[in-house]
Amino acid sequence: MRKFISGTIVGALLASTVAFAASYVAEPATFKVMVNGKEFNSDPPALVVENRTYLPLRAMGDALGVPVEWNAELNQAEVGTTPSAPIANGNYSRTNPAPINTIQYYERNQEYSSSNYSANIRISQVIRGDQANAMIKSANMFNSEPDNGYEYIIAKVAFSLLTSQDDKAVSASSYNFKFYSGNNEEYKSPLVVLDDKLEKDLYVGGNADGYIVGMIKKDDPAPKVAYGLDYSGLNGIWFSLQ
Repeated sequence: MRKFISGTIVGALLASTVAFAASYVAEPATFKVMVNGKEFNSDPPALVVENRTYLPLRAMGDALGVPVEWNAELNQAEVGTTPSAPIANGNYSRTNPAPINTIQYYERNQEYSSSNYSANIRISQVIRGDQANAMIKSANMFNSEPDNGYEYIIAKVAFSLLTSQDDKAVSASSYNFKFYSGNNEEYKSPLVVLDDKLEKDLYVGGNADGYIVGMIKKDDPAPKVAYGLDYSGLNGIWFSLQ
């Protein structure tokens, strides 16, 4: 039977907390693991160490519907979310955009539309400057350098679909976001690719977490982003990116 040095395991502890010693070994579980009534399978598999069962963290999070992310900036694994309470639209605006990690409620309610919906939206992380430029370049070798005097800015978005007219599928879509400067000038959208996680279709109850990318002036101290603006620039929600 294959054995693994336990120091290589990144897993979720199911029983109780234990301190691993270098001499401990792990063996693939020979029994079924059931999660919400369904058999749990993963690669790498569930492991047993000292009669305790360990599961791969990301696979277990996916099975339970709990987000699991690696935060390279802070060098830490992040399980679940701890956002602030939802805030009504009236509390924030273009001149008072919502702080990072604040949930905002968005409702698209156009009289003659057959695609109205509502969602909770949150900006959980903002990266700009050299680190953002490096992420863009690493994601796709064909992504271009930012314009002279500009830098890339990356915002991580969490989108939860609450309602949808006629139960239609809805995509959060990075194209619904527009970046603005601190003095309210719209920035052009850069032609770069980072990920497409916000482009997938969701039904009510679905969630998407992905990145949006803008290109802003290096000396802009207070950039912001809007979601869901109509043709007149109204009826959207605004987030601070600082």
